[in-house]
Order: sequence, then structure tokens, then C-alpha cells
Amino acid sequence: MHRRGPALAGVLSGLLLLGTSPAAGQDGPIELADDPFEITDPIAAAPGSAEIGFTGVYERARRGRVRGTGAGDVEMEFGVAPRLELRLGQSGAYGNLETRRRLGTIPELTEGPAETERARWGGETRLGALYQLSEGRGAAPAVGLLGRVRTLYGPGRTAYEAEGVVLIGKTIVRGPLPFGAHVNLGWTTRLDPQPGERTNRYLFNVSLGQAVSNDTALVVTYARSQQERGDRDYSLVQAGFRHRLPGGRAVIGLAAGAGLTRDSPRFQIALGLQWTLSE
Repeated sequence: MHRRGPALAGVLSGLLLLGTSPAAGQDGPIELADDPFEITDPIAAAPGSAEIGFTGVYERARRGRVRGTGAGDVEMEFGVAPRLELRLGQSGAYGNLETRRRLGTIPELTEGPAETERARWGGETRLGALYQLSEGRGAAPAVGLLGRVRTLYGPGRTAYEAEGVVLIGKTIVRGPLPFGAHVNLGWTTRLDPQPGERTNRYLFNVSLGQAVSNDTALVVTYARSQQERGDRDYSLVQAGFRHRLPGGRAVIGLAAGAGLTRDSPRFQIALGLQWTLSE
């Protein structure tokens, strides 16, 4: 069963998957990286396969009268050709949107600190494709390229962005309990920047995964992304697990983390579900 994982934000994340066709085999160990652990795996879905993932997140801001933020995300993946998959996603959040800039919220720059004084709605719609450049045989890592466009909704205006991410993954220790590392390097461009907005931003995510059984993996991730001018980079360390349920089509994940800068969440908790619709 295909697993992927760039991300979207935070300190707790996880996923689950349920299948509608006969159960798949579980001979191989669980994949070591996947959403919502801030990492996107470079392996594309096989042609004709489809997956859907749901993620729920709670974040606590460091400041402001409104501290809590609840967020949800749904994403579908479709394998359309060898090494090529399409992705369609929708995210939404309500609360202190200062902790959810990467989700797609667009604060009104003229409001300043007042943005943290009342709860707001925000979110994003995204459409993209992942192309797998290499399979990672031998000593070489697997490499993929993820490109997507995003429509961002927030308390201010609607905005549009384009993003490209290089995905790198490598199983360092093979066997029944593999150990692996993944890296995502990305660049985001605001297509219609307004005065005072940052036009280009980078992201850097790195993850280490260790299988502790055939169906369970522990994952530790560091995620960093640039924010608007005057804000410190979003910087987050999180740890969690992914567990494959009987039948092989469903995976549940749970993660928790803490922000390292003033403009990152104090803490985050996330629970995710993934569902393999077809293979």
C-alpha cells in the first residue's frame, strides 16, 4: 500500500486508511514516512490506485486572547500513470490563525496584534501532482518532485500560491525492522503578492523512522518553513507513531510536537486516518 507524507503543519499528526476491496497482504514492514508527520514520501501511487486521508489537529498558540486552534484536512491521491499521481486537498481551521499560516490563512496585515484577539476561519484548496524521478535502488535514494497550486482563504483577501518540493527518501537499514530517513526541500511563490507580503518562502523538513514491529513505526520529524516578514520561521519538532491495521489497507497515526520559535505553536496534537480505496 502506497504511503506518502509535505506536508502540512504541526506538532501532532497521524493517518488512517480503510479499504473497500479485499484485504491486501501485510508481508512487508510498514512504510516509515507519511503525512501528517510533515513529510511527503517520494514514492508515487501505482496507476489505477486511489487513497484518501483525513487529519485532525489541535494547536495552542503562545500568545493572544484566543489560544486554541482546531484544523482539519482531507487529501485524495490518484495513480494516473507509471510514477505519476494526482493530488486534491482541502484544509480548514478555526481559532488563532497566527499558528496556521502554512495551512493557507491570510491575516489582514493592517490589524497587527488584534489578529490574535478573536477566533477566525481560514483554509486552503490545493491541486497538484507528484512525479517519481527514481526508485532508490542500491545506495541511491528515491527522489520525487511534487508541484501544486493553492487557493488560500482567510480573514483578509483570497490569495494564490504555487509550490514545488523535492522529495528524498532512503531506507538505510533494511530487514524486518527497517530504519530510514526522508527530506523535503520546497519553495513557495505567492502569485499575487500585496505590498508588505513575502513573495517567496522556503520549507525544509527532515524525518527519521524506525519500525518497531511489522505494522508499527516510530517517527521523529523536524519541520521548518519561512513566514511573513517580521515573523520568525515556523519551527517544529514532533514525534509519533504510525500503525497499520489488520487487512493492510488502513493506517492510523498519532503525533505530538512543540514549536521552537515565538511564531510557532506552543504545542500541537494530531490524529490521522488513511484509507486505501483501490490498488
